[in-house]
Amino acid sequence: MLCVTHSYAQKKYALLVGISNYHALNKANEWNNIHGTNDVSLITPLLKKQGFNVSAITETKATRANILKQLKQLTHRVSKGSIVYLHFSCHGQPFEDKNGDEEDGWDESLVPIDALIAYKKGSYEGKNHITDDVLAEYLDALRFKLGCKGKLYVVVDACHAGKASRDFDDESFTRGTKRGFSPSGKVYLARSSNRTHFVVPIKAGQAPATFLEACKSTQINAETKKNGNFYGPMSYYIHQVLSTTQLGHNDAWVYKVQGLMRKEIDAKRQDMVIEISK
Repeated sequence: MLCVTHSYAQKKYALLVGISNYHALNKANEWNNIHGTNDVSLITPLLKKQGFNVSAITETKATRANILKQLKQLTHRVSKGSIVYLHFSCHGQPFEDKNGDEEDGWDESLVPIDALIAYKKGSYEGKNHITDDVLAEYLDALRFKLGCKGKLYVVVDACHAGKASRDFDDESFTRGTKRGFSPSGKVYLARSSNRTHFVVPIKAGQAPATFLEACKSTQINAETKKNGNFYGPMSYYIHQVLSTTQLGHNDAWVYKVQGLMRKEIDAKRQDMVIEISK
């Protein structure tokens, strides 16, 4: 793909979303509490040290409306050739496909703090979930604004097939649920796949994008305990790798994270997924 070369002052931006207390807005919310804010606290100083302009949305501020608002504002702020790092540490959930673009009949979705786990007609019908279709619209606009000399990283330390409760033992936490969000009462049945690498489509004039996902959509994302604190395992190893590596256009660091994830005892039931524009 032809990309016209211009001289751009390379700027760096990051937006991090982390949720721990899913009961903060609604004590009756069925989502279990996790430690997404720990990921944000771990990675924010590292990115600032590398020269990123960092914004963070955590806890009660991490509503659907505010997350999308911040993504839109970020798109207005960035310039051609910038590097952008997006990070989501929260729950994830299969969401019944509404437009027929998913082969298995399910979208993947991020779960903001104001999204509930189950469909209830007239009470909660899914308006606060952020499906992959919605997120893709915002990311497409951002990639066009960055231009073909820019770069976008998207980190999702969530999952869509975990158990919405403590797992394994009394000191373990998982992110996500195998319970699909379905207005029609459809039951989510995960389709297993061995694939852990995918190609991200790129349109003329768009920045290349690299996605890092903590596990396959059919797997459990189990938090790991390090130095007395719980973290998303991928977030923890991103911090480890980027502590000695400058984040830029080179994707080599992504595979280092994947290598460390494969050795992590707490992540033995999951496979990190990488999606890269080529």
